[in-house]
Amino acid sequence: MKNATKSRAIELTVTALDLFAERDFASVTIKDIANACGVNTALIYYYFENKEDLFRATIENAITVALENYTNLRKRHDDPVDLINDWFDTNLELSGSIRKLVKVMLDYSGSRIRISSIDREVNNFYDVEHSILSDSIRRGIDQGIFHAVDPDRLALFVSTHLDGIMVAAMIREDFNLETAMADLREILWLHLGYLTDRMQTRHRQDGDTA
Repeated sequence: MKNATKSRAIELTVTALDLFAERDFASVTIKDIANACGVNTALIYYYFENKEDLFRATIENAITVALENYTNLRKRHDDPVDLINDWFDTNLELSGSIRKLVKVMLDYSGSRIRISSIDREVNNFYDVEHSILSDSIRRGIDQGIFHAVDPDRLALFVSTHLDGIMVAAMIREDFNLETAMADLREILWLHLGYLTDRMQTRHRQDGDTA
C-alpha cells in the first residue's frame, strides 16, 4: 500500500474508532462512518472489503499506535523507576484514546466475531504492556531498590487494574481518573517498598495528625 493510500486508510480507521467506541460494532454502519468522514461509501469500500475488514483494521491500527508509544517508552529509559513512572504518565496522557481502545476490545471480546489477526494483536498488546512492567520490576529487584516480589504477578495486577480504571472512567460520571491512576501508582510503589519523597512526607504528616 502506497504511503498516501495507507495514510487515507488510517484516517478512516481513526474516525471509525470513535464511532465503534461511542456505540458498538453491530449498530455502526459503513454509511455512518462515511458520513462522519465526509466521504461517500464507495471510498470506504475502496480501502476495505466490508465493515468487518474496517473493524479489524481499526483495532489493529489503534493497537499499533499504543505499541509504538510503549516502544518509545523503553527507548527513553534505562532506570526502572523512571520507566514505570513514564508508563503511568503516558497512560494518563493518552487515556482518551486508551479508553476507546478498551471499549472496542470489550465489545469485540463479547461478540460472536472472531478474527485471528485481531486476537493476535490484542494478545501482543497485553504481552508488551506486561513485559514493560515485569521487566522493570525485575531490574529494580536486581538493583536492590525494590522488594523481592513476583514481577509477573505484580505486573498482571497493575495491568488488570489499569483496565478497570479505564472502564470506570467510561461508566462513572464522577470518577476521577487522575486520582485513581495516582492511587494505583502509589500502591505499586508501596508494594515494592519504594516510597518517593512526596509519599514519605505525606505519610509523616498523616502520622503527625493521627
